[in-house]
Amino acid sequence: MSALEELLSELRGVCAGLVDKRQGQKCRYTMADIGLAAFSVFFMQSPSFLAHQRVLAAGHGRSNCQTLLGMSAIPSDNHIRQMLDGNRPAAFDGLFPAYAGTRRWRRWRPPAGWRPSTAWTGGC
Repeated sequence: MSALEELLSELRGVCAGLVDKRQGQKCRYTMADIGLAAFSVFFMQSPSFLAHQRVLAAGHGRSNCQTLLGMSAIPSDNHIRQMLDGNRPAAFDGLFPAYAGTRRWRRWRPPAGWRPSTAWTGGC
């Protein structure tokens, strides 16, 4: 399993455990897919998640969310916001620091031209 696959597996687990407000309702999207959809906006460095996915799906028949992130369904931007609002960011506290200490993470080097999204860095 690659370092990215390990990280995404752990992220999926954290997202699956987020508070789900849809008590007793038929659910089309899992909390894991909703959380990974939010993550993908930063991972893919695209300002419009849905537009990016439509372009990929139209051109290639599949989106990166399905291929790279293993998502089964892609929720709308509004649904992502509605479902994640109220969840505490502290749910993710143990995910990245724990992974950063591993040998694979220390060996990882970003691809040429890669830069963190300005949304993650506050525009710095």
